[in-house]
Amino acid sequence: MYRPPLLLVLLASTTALTGVAWADTLADQAYPEVGSWGQAWGDPAAATPPPAPARPVVAPTATASAPAAAAYPEVGSWGQAWGGDHAAAPPPPPVLPDLPPVVIEPPLPPPVLAASAPQPAPPETPAELPASEPQRPAAAPEPTAAAHRPAPGLGPITLPPRFVPSPLQQAATRSAGPNPPVRLEADEVTYDHDYDIVTARGRVVLTQTLRTIQADSLTYNLKQDLMGASGHVILTEPSGEITTAEYLELTGDMKAGVASQIRLILADDSRLTAATAQRSGGNRVELKDATYTACEPCRAHPDATPLWQVKADQVTHNQTEAEIEYDNVWLELAGVPVFYSPYFSHPDPTIQRKSGFLSPSFGSNSTLGVSVTTPYYFVLSDQEDLTLTPRFMIDKNAKLSGSPDFDVEGSAFLARRIQWATEHRWLGTSGESLTRASIIADRTTGDPRGHIDSKGVIDLDETWRAGWQVQYQSDDTYRTLYKVRMDNDRNWLLTRPYLEGFSRRGYTMVETMSFQGQQVLTDGSKATVVVPHIVDSRISSPGWAGSYWTSDSDMLVYTRTYGAEARRLSQRTAWTLPVITRDGQLFTFNSGLRVDGYDADRLTESNSNATTSAATTGRALPDASLTWSYPFSRTGNGFTQVIEPLGMIAVSPVGGNGSEIPNEDSIGFELDETNVLRPNRLVGLDRVEGGLRGGYGLRWAAYPSSGGKVGLQVAQGWRRHLDSTFQEGSGFTDNFSDYLGRLEISPNSHLTFSERVRLDKDTMELNRNEASMTVGSSPLSATLSYGFLSASTSETGTLYSRRQYVTYAVGSSVNKNIRSDLSINEDLEKNGGIINVTSKTSYNDECFGVALTFDRYFTTQDEVNSGFDVSLSITLKTLGQSSTSLF
Repeated sequence: MYRPPLLLVLLASTTALTGVAWADTLADQAYPEVGSWGQAWGDPAAATPPPAPARPVVAPTATASAPAAAAYPEVGSWGQAWGGDHAAAPPPPPVLPDLPPVVIEPPLPPPVLAASAPQPAPPETPAELPASEPQRPAAAPEPTAAAHRPAPGLGPITLPPRFVPSPLQQAATRSAGPNPPVRLEADEVTYDHDYDIVTARGRVVLTQTLRTIQADSLTYNLKQDLMGASGHVILTEPSGEITTAEYLELTGDMKAGVASQIRLILADDSRLTAATAQRSGGNRVELKDATYTACEPCRAHPDATPLWQVKADQVTHNQTEAEIEYDNVWLELAGVPVFYSPYFSHPDPTIQRKSGFLSPSFGSNSTLGVSVTTPYYFVLSDQEDLTLTPRFMIDKNAKLSGSPDFDVEGSAFLARRIQWATEHRWLGTSGESLTRASIIADRTTGDPRGHIDSKGVIDLDETWRAGWQVQYQSDDTYRTLYKVRMDNDRNWLLTRPYLEGFSRRGYTMVETMSFQGQQVLTDGSKATVVVPHIVDSRISSPGWAGSYWTSDSDMLVYTRTYGAEARRLSQRTAWTLPVITRDGQLFTFNSGLRVDGYDADRLTESNSNATTSAATTGRALPDASLTWSYPFSRTGNGFTQVIEPLGMIAVSPVGGNGSEIPNEDSIGFELDETNVLRPNRLVGLDRVEGGLRGGYGLRWAAYPSSGGKVGLQVAQGWRRHLDSTFQEGSGFTDNFSDYLGRLEISPNSHLTFSERVRLDKDTMELNRNEASMTVGSSPLSATLSYGFLSASTSETGTLYSRRQYVTYAVGSSVNKNIRSDLSINEDLEKNGGIINVTSKTSYNDECFGVALTFDRYFTTQDEVNSGFDVSLSITLKTLGQSSTSLF
C-alpha cells in the first residue's frame, strides 16, 4: 500500500536508524549511548556493546528504490531491524515504486552522551517575550548559512531561509517532483512495532521542499497517516510565515491538521494568535478566538496590550486567495474597543497588491463644504494598476448665492456633487508612466471642468527612449478650488512629448511644447506652441594635449495666437584645450564659431493687431575665451584652508542682437556668482554677449578638523562695450557689474548659515539678498529664511516687481516617534501680510501612525474663499490609512 513521503522516510531509513549512531564499516560496535538496532526498536535481547571513541556522526543514505545490498554488520539486516528471527540471508526489501530519496541525519553538533545521561531539556521561553506571542529563539527557522554535516552521497544540508521568492519556490517544487524528499534530524528515533508509530525526540528538525518543522518531539502514526508534534513547535513556510504552537497535529502530506495555543508571525512580521486552529485542504486555516496586530511586543513589558489589535470570533486565512477574513471583529486602541464590524478582510502579506476598496477619507473646506472620498483600487496586471476615487461633496447651502437656476435634480445634481478622479500607474521593464485626472460638472453652469497630469518614459532600444509630460486644466481656478496637486505645482502648465538618444559621445533630443496658465489665458502672445525643438550635441575623443572638439546644433520652430513666430537654426563648433601647469594653475582655452539663421513673422504684432513685420536674417559669431584659476592649500593646526583666485576673459564681435531677431529664450536673466565668470553669461540662444569682456573673483574655504565647512566667494564682471543686452534691474547695465557674493557657514550639524547678495557697485545698496539659517538638531530646530529681490525688467516689460518675504519654521522631535513642525510664510512688502500658516504633529512607530495637520491659507482668486483646513490622518500598518477633516 502506498505511503506518503514522511512514512516512506521513516520506513526506508531502517538501514540507518541509529539515532545519532555512527555506522562505521571498520568498527565492530555502535555508539553505546545510542544502543544497537535491537535497542532502538525496543528489543530487550539486544546487548549493549562496549564503548567506542567519539567521532563525527554521519548516517548512511538509504533510498526506497535501491535496496541496501551490504548492510553494516554492527547494525543488522532488514530482518533484524524488523524483528526477524534469522539475521543471515535476509530477504530482499520490498520494492516501493516512485519513492523519493530519504535520509535521517543527526543534528549539529552531534551529541556525545553517556548511556545513562538524560536528554537535554528544551529551551525555556525567553523572558522578554510574552507567552501569547510566537517564540523567536535561536532555533527558530530564521535565515541561516550554517550547513549541516553531509551524509554519504548527499551534499550539505542547510535549513531553508525564512523568505523564499515565489520563482524559487516554484522552481524547487518542480525540481522535487510529485514525491519530494524529506530530511529528518533528531537526537533519538524509536519505532513501536505493535502500533506502527515512529517517535523522534530531542531537537527534531524535519524539512521538505523549503518547509520546515521543529519540535521537542514528533510522532508519526503509520496506520492513520497522522503526524503529531509537541513542545516548542515551529512550522516555517517558504513564504516567510512562522507558526508556533504547543501541540500540532497534521496529516502526512501536511495539508490538514489541528493545533492549540497557536501563534503566527506573517511574512511582514504581523501576528495572529488563537486558542485553537484547524487547517484543511492544504490552503485554509480557521482560527477561533483570534487576535491580529502588526505591533511587536514591548521588550520591557512583553505582556502589555499592543497599541492596536483586532479581535474576532473567527479568522479565516485562505492561502490560495491570499485573503484574511474576520467575523464579528472589534478594533481596539490601547485595549479600548473603538470600532465594530460584522465582517472585515484584508490581503495577507504574500500579496503586495489586491483589488478592493481603500479606506475612505472625509474633508471640509470654506468653499466646497463637507466631502467624502471612497477610493477603489484595481490591479490590472503585475505591472499596472488603477485607483478610481469618487469624491462626494455636500455643499453648505442647498442653493448657491448668485445661481438662481441651480435647482437641478437627478443626474445633473449628482454630476455637480461628485468629482471623479483617477490615478493610473504602469511600471515595466522598458519604461514607466503615471497619470492623474479628474472631472466634475460646474456647480453653477453644469459645464465640465477637470484636469489631467501625465508623465512617462519608454525605452525604445539601448540608444533611444520616448517620453511625455501632459498637463491641462479646464480653467485657471480649478486646481485651487478642488485642491488638486500636480507633479510640478507651478502657476503654469506644460505639455511636452519628446524623443531622446544617448550615445558614447553624443546626445540628441526632439521635443514639442505648449503652455497653459493665467498669463496664457489673458495674453494670447504667451500661448506659445513649439513644433519642434531639436538639439544635437557631440564631443570628440581627447586629442593633442588632451584637447577635444564639440559640436552643438539647435533647431526651433514656434507659433502662437498673437505675436512673433519664428524658425531658428543654430550651429556652433568649438575646440577646447585644458592645461594644468607644474605649479598647479588651471587654464581652459576655448575657441569656436557659431552660425545662426532666423525666419520670423509678426515681429511687432500683439493682441491689438498692430502692424506686422517679417524678416529673414542670420549672423556668424566667432569667439574665444580663457578661464583661469590658481588654488592654494594650507593645512594648519585646527583646519585646512583652500584659497583660489579666479579669472575669465572672452572676446567676440560686438552686436548681433538686431530687432529682426526675436527674443524668446534669453529673457529671464539673473546675474549671480555662478554665471558672472562664464564666457557666455546669457541663457538661451536668441541674445548674445559681444565685445571684449571678462570677470574676476576669489573663492576661499576652510575645513575644520572636527568637520564642517566655512566658505566665501566674491566676484564681479566687466565688459568693454555697452549695449542693451542686459536690462534694467539685471545688475549689469554698466561696464562693471554689481558685486556678487556668497557665504556659507556650517561648522557642525547644529548650525547652518548661507547668504547670497548682490550689492550696487556705486552705492553698496542691497539689490538682492537671500539668507537662510538653521539652528538646532532633531530634538529642537529653527529655520529662518529671508528673501529680497529688486524689480527686474526685460525687452517686453517687467518680469517681476520688488519682492520681500520671510519664512519661519520650527521643528521638534520629542523622541524617534513624535514630530511637530510649524511654518509661517509672510509677505513683507506693502499691502502684504501672512500668506499661509501650516503646522503638523505626527506620531509614527512600526505599526501605527497618526498625524494632525492645520493649514491657514489666503487667496485672491475668484470662486475660491480664504479659509483653513484641519485634518486628522490615522494609519494602521497592514490594514490601511484613513483621514478626515475636522472642520
